[in-house]
Amino acid sequence: MISARAAANCIAAAGLAGASMLLRFSPQEYPFYPRCPFYALTGHYCPGCGATRAIAELLHGHVAAALHFNAAVTLLLPMLLWYFGTMYWAAVLDNRVEWPQVPQWSWRAVLVGVLLFGVARDLALTIF
Repeated sequence: MISARAAANCIAAAGLAGASMLLRFSPQEYPFYPRCPFYALTGHYCPGCGATRAIAELLHGHVAAALHFNAAVTLLLPMLLWYFGTMYWAAVLDNRVEWPQVPQWSWRAVLVGVLLFGVARDLALTIF
């Protein structure tokens, strides 16, 4: 069985590889990034549409462009980085794996917010 430390290091390496790929090859210039299957089937944007482009823009320091591509990912990314950074810290440095305690209501609030964002971005509103 793989240790928590080795698993955390593999996941971190994969994340860094993905980030370096986005830094080098912009999703707007290179066609090899996958397209959204939900959009291809329905013609509607899902809550994750534009996430790759938003993360690429954030890596280049363009926050306004990232908000344009996907506001939900841009706003939730710091929380996710904190959460998984805490997990990495626990697995690698403290040698204990405990999920950070997050109130149950906050997960529900994030889920409802993402679903509302998914519906709102398909409406004819100029802010999304």
